[in-house]
Amino acid sequence: MKIGVVGDDPAGPVLAKAWAAAGHELIGVFVESPEAIDRIEALIPDVPIANMAAVVEDADLVLLAIPSSDLEITCAGLADLGLFGPKKIVVHLSPLVGYSVLADAARFGAIPIAMHPVMHFTGTSMDLTVLKNTSIAVSAPEPLTPIAEALAIELGAEPMVITEDQRAAYAEAFEVANSFSSLVVRQALGILEDAGIQNPARLIAPVVRSAVETALSQPVSKIDPKDAL
Repeated sequence: MKIGVVGDDPAGPVLAKAWAAAGHELIGVFVESPEAIDRIEALIPDVPIANMAAVVEDADLVLLAIPSSDLEITCAGLADLGLFGPKKIVVHLSPLVGYSVLADAARFGAIPIAMHPVMHFTGTSMDLTVLKNTSIAVSAPEPLTPIAEALAIELGAEPMVITEDQRAAYAEAFEVANSFSSLVVRQALGILEDAGIQNPARLIAPVVRSAVETALSQPVSKIDPKDAL
C-alpha cells in the first residue's frame, strides 16, 4: 500500500516509518516547518517532500498529521480538488475528534479512520520502540473497524476501539491524564529544587512510576482532581 503523509506533527514520520517496516511504500510527504523537514530527513530520508495535492493523489493511505482545528477545512479542500475516491484510506491522529471529521473524504467513498497512539512523540527513532508498547485508540465506521485495527497492529501497537459516542469522554480522560499528571510532577520537582536538592527528577522518578502503576491496577473510582491536591 502506498502511504503519504501530510503535516508537521512529529507522529507523522514515525508512523510512516513503522508502516514502511511492515512492508508498505512511502511515496511522499508534505511538511512546511524547518523542524518537520529535519525530522523527515532524519527518519525517512529517501522519501520525497512534495506538494500536498501530489502526496494525497498518489497515496492509497493519506496520514493527516495536522492539528485538530485544521482537519475539517483541510479535508474539505482536498475533497473539492477531487483527490479522494473509493478505497482510499484517510487517517487522522487527533485524540479530540473521531472519524466523522473526515466526512468530506467519506462522501467520495474514502475510508475515514481516527487513530490516536496514546503516547508522546519526539519525532525521533526512539518513538518506534515506545510505539510497540502502546495502545492506539481507533475509530471507523463499524463495517470498516477491522481495517483500523489492522493498521494499528501493523505498527506493533494494540488497537482499542473508541466509538463516536465515546470520543468526548476519551478526549477528556486523555487531557486529564496528560495535563494533571504533568502538573503534579512539575510541582514536586519545584519543591525539591527550591530546597536545593540535586537531581530531583532522578530522585522522584521511581515513586512517580510506582504511583501510576498502582493507580492503574486499582478499581476505578471517580475523583475530582481538585481533591487530589
